[in-house]
Amino acid sequence: MTADAPGDLIPVRVRIGLRPDHIRWFRAVPRTGEWVNVAPPGMTRDDYEVEWVLHWAVDPDDDEDPAVTIEVQLVDPQD
Repeated sequence: MTADAPGDLIPVRVRIGLRPDHIRWFRAVPRTGEWVNVAPPGMTRDDYEVEWVLHWAVDPDDDEDPAVTIEVQLVDPQD
């Protein structure tokens, strides 16, 4: 997975409930309790509440440099 950021956007792995995750780009990392729009550009808004945010620590001794180090769990309105 590459993190070719459009502009100064931050790549974030987003998951809604138990659905598979996907990458979204944010200007600022959302915080717990905030509402975020996960609809693709040009589509009708699809807002979800942020349940939690996880920032992965990168081990400086590890050769891997992950493209995405932030994960956001959104509240699934169907739960």
